[in-house]
Amino acid sequence: MKDDRRAVARFRLLLIYLLLLAPWIAKGAMMTLQPEPNSPLDWVDGTFAARASYDQFSDDFGAGDVIVISWPGCTLDNPSLDRFTKSLRKAPAFQDSGQWVFHSVISGREVFQRLTSPPLSIPVDEAKRRLSSSLLGPDGKTTAVVIGFNKTGLRKRGDLVPLIRAAAVRYGSAKYQDLHLAGPIIDGYEVDLASQATMSRFAPLSSLVVFCVCILCLNSLHVAILVFGVASLCQAISLAILHYAGGTMTALLIVLPPLIQVLAIAGGIHLVNYYIDCQSNANNAPPNDDERDVVSRKAVFQALRIGWLPCILSSGTTAIGLGSLAVSGLIAVREFGVFSAIGVVLTAVLILSLLPGLIYWKTPKYQATPRQMPSKAWDTLMALQSKGATWISLIGITLMIGLGYGVAQLKASVRIETLFGDESRLIRDYTWIEANVGPLVPIEVIVRFDSHTRPNAESRLAMLSKIEECLANETQVVSVTSCQAFMPSSPVPIVGDYAEQYFDGAKQSAQQFGYFVTDSESDRFRISANLSAFGNQDYGLILQDLHARLNDVVAADSSMEIKLSGLMPLVHEIQRQLLHDLFASFITAFALIAVVMTIVQAGLFAGLTAMIPNVFPSLALFGYLGWLGHPIDIGSIMTASVAMGIAVDDTLHFLNFYDRRIDAGDTRHEAVYSAYRHCGRAMIQTTLICGSGLAIFALSNFMPTARFAWMMVLLLAAALVGDLLLLPALLIIRRDKALTKS
Repeated sequence: MKDDRRAVARFRLLLIYLLLLAPWIAKGAMMTLQPEPNSPLDWVDGTFAARASYDQFSDDFGAGDVIVISWPGCTLDNPSLDRFTKSLRKAPAFQDSGQWVFHSVISGREVFQRLTSPPLSIPVDEAKRRLSSSLLGPDGKTTAVVIGFNKTGLRKRGDLVPLIRAAAVRYGSAKYQDLHLAGPIIDGYEVDLASQATMSRFAPLSSLVVFCVCILCLNSLHVAILVFGVASLCQAISLAILHYAGGTMTALLIVLPPLIQVLAIAGGIHLVNYYIDCQSNANNAPPNDDERDVVSRKAVFQALRIGWLPCILSSGTTAIGLGSLAVSGLIAVREFGVFSAIGVVLTAVLILSLLPGLIYWKTPKYQATPRQMPSKAWDTLMALQSKGATWISLIGITLMIGLGYGVAQLKASVRIETLFGDESRLIRDYTWIEANVGPLVPIEVIVRFDSHTRPNAESRLAMLSKIEECLANETQVVSVTSCQAFMPSSPVPIVGDYAEQYFDGAKQSAQQFGYFVTDSESDRFRISANLSAFGNQDYGLILQDLHARLNDVVAADSSMEIKLSGLMPLVHEIQRQLLHDLFASFITAFALIAVVMTIVQAGLFAGLTAMIPNVFPSLALFGYLGWLGHPIDIGSIMTASVAMGIAVDDTLHFLNFYDRRIDAGDTRHEAVYSAYRHCGRAMIQTTLICGSGLAIFALSNFMPTARFAWMMVLLLAAALVGDLLLLPALLIIRRDKALTKS
């Protein structure tokens, strides 16, 4: 009784502390849900080598963060483009504290006029040829405006994109519905909109579905409210921690709140399951109401004594699975792993401290539990195990290995078509601009000549021409733009002293358009090779081929340095990092969870055997995707480790019941049957709740979120099959072999 009073006193203190912290929890959660700018390029920082190279390129030649805008009627002979570009440069809406929010505004019409006017005076046909497929479409008329953002503009892009559209309508004589915008800025802007829409539309619906399923599973409105309430509190505190730790709600973190909620409910259901078992065992004779309350309160403490260890182990392994994502080289994935692991640990603490106190405070009225009695479903499963445990084990392991070989064939992608569906406005805009203006994915080649050892102008021009020709010969390159596009036509050979004068004038023109920079150490030239954002081309093979071609050029003349930069090399490196992260996080999670399982099972072989059902879902699904050649994205890579961490929950609870019955003297078959009857239903319930809560997000138009959702549902379903079929079969075989040897 004294221990009971102390426990009640602790529960009351916990409630008081939570009430005192409630204003800060609410504020932190609400602040976290405020929209923040997102962009695929923000998934890496300056410590990522390709991002550092991209940032250096942007510093030298102008921002790589651009918007390309065009529309039917955006042509070389449309004077409205001049008014539009003037508004972008001068209008107060595009100023912030007197500072321009853009780095540059380049109009294809203006560039064409400069090329064809003195001092360049390039013939019209030649000027069009030079701009073809970069700032001029195949019809020789349609062009675009390229808007480069500076750091101030990047922070305000959510406000600036609608203003740019409005300026195009007001000053550019465009129709709003005909506007087409593309580029990294628009990618990030559309990700922002998709994230906000997903949170506002699907998060409340997910909570409602989870609550309804919780009521159906627990068969008690009272208990469902308690479990759901504690889970919602865990969700709110996790969001508050994210805010006060300096994190922001990125596009990948939008699945964090529902994930924490469903994991908390899953933990609560398992604890309630222990409580119902303890209460049922004490209900051999139907007590009166007072006796029922006494029995129920005793059952709370008994359930806590029995269930705290498997609940802690389950949460710990889930946190390990989530936390393993912290090894990622991508910021967004690391943040998801760290904050979700913290949320799961917090969930375990609140489930074990708050939920028992709430049940003790107002005990639910459960009748005798029909699920304790023999069930046809469990009888059928047990009969299947008795006859075919060996075959079940062999089929499961063979299927896992056979599909698992496909993992080696996996490919990753962060290209635009993996972020949004084919019917999205962004994909339509990209398609229109590429068809009517030019390709949108640049490979930037930076050619550096040392100021002290550089060759003469004639030699440098020849080298630049050779590099440009080298790029143009790559089959996937649609167009090439270099400083030579801004050079005047020369009626005489460019040699000798004339070459120096000609080249100096050409560099001035190229510098105005961001294709040449110089300082006391070196001259740096930019050559842009443009590729399509769509298609099945392998960026890695293209870069590898270009490296080989350019290395041959450098080998022929060591007076220059050549480096590849720009958006496409960065995207390729992110894709490589995705695959590395998938394997690194999965292996990390497997190793750490396997250590826990070997300790729990008190044996290396026993612990590794128990890991098989938890590895089975990820190897099977990802291997299947590899065999199909289906690319995985940033949302997909997170599911393997997360699903393994969650799958271990049911495994641990099943093993807990199984080992208790073995210790009580049951045979292997009896222990498996008892585990089926005691926790099988809870395992199905938690899978159903987790799956239904996350499945709602499969409707999101942001594809990484949608893929995360449906892959988690499939992995959780596969994990349930593994725990209800493969795990019992392995337990029976393992124990029988142990007996034979003894």
